[in-house]
Amino acid sequence: MKKDINISKRIQSKDVCNCLLNNYSFFSSDWIYHQWNWLHQNYSAFNDLVKYFVAISLVRNTLRFYDQNGFKYNYEQYYARNEIQIGDFNISELAKEFELPKETMRRKVLELEKTKVIRKEGKKVILNRSNYNLIKPINQIRITSKYISKLSKLLFKQKIIHKVISEEEVKTKIQNEFSKTWLWFYEFQLPLMISWKKFFEDIHLLYIWGTLGLNQVYNQKNKSNLDEIESIVFDEYLETLLADSGAGLNIMSISEMTKIPRATVIRKMKYLENEKLVKMNKKKQYYLSDFTPFKISPLIKKHFKLKSDFIAKIMNLILVEEIS
Repeated sequence: MKKDINISKRIQSKDVCNCLLNNYSFFSSDWIYHQWNWLHQNYSAFNDLVKYFVAISLVRNTLRFYDQNGFKYNYEQYYARNEIQIGDFNISELAKEFELPKETMRRKVLELEKTKVIRKEGKKVILNRSNYNLIKPINQIRITSKYISKLSKLLFKQKIIHKVISEEEVKTKIQNEFSKTWLWFYEFQLPLMISWKKFFEDIHLLYIWGTLGLNQVYNQKNKSNLDEIESIVFDEYLETLLADSGAGLNIMSISEMTKIPRATVIRKMKYLENEKLVKMNKKKQYYLSDFTPFKISPLIKKHFKLKSDFIAKIMNLILVEEIS
């Protein structure tokens, strides 16, 4: 059947953002798991998040070329081959984007070349996905789809959109228009990660800190009646969460969850403790400190726009498409 576009049914990014901010407690555990899972999967590729993000920034640039020139690939088509040709890249531009010294970026790229993740063939630059532990994002697509579907239920309840979008609808749309939708995913995630790297000075600190946050949020969720906390706004939710932190995580648990070596975790935790972003209880368990909102909250609020832009784009692929 022919499909007609009904622009009047689109959702604005600002409406998504307001809904998320005003009902943060309803989505917090889903979102923290969403981001933690992505970091966890990415770390497993090289045991180096920056190196992984450099690799996918090159993929993002290729997806951007596809989009700008009308090339479209669904999920199966995109992953039909282990190798993809990527555009030539500039070390200085990459260093500027990631806010890293030029020599540090050069070293990361050389490491990718030595492990044959990327190689040059004349004027061609090839990325070989079979040479590193890249897990196809089928699980990430499922988690992302579940989150967007859950948000659509509240947006429908508030009469902001005209229907609830099922998890399966989101998943199918992402997979069918994969080269476009995953470009949007990378264009949202990479600036967000670079922003966190700038804040922590080390992206692995975010991964560890986020692991504590994940534990704390699930402790809070298990203690609370979801119906009672559904409408708690972002700032109030952080205060509630940190006022009743519950059990923390010890060094061994953090290492096992993140797959980061124990000695490295010990060193990173000392830094986070000195920065007053975490505390340690009598059982030597770490948890997020009540000082966290003063340092983190403004940054997270800025990230809401990136997230809302991505979600609105995905929703609009479905909402404005009506079968006639």
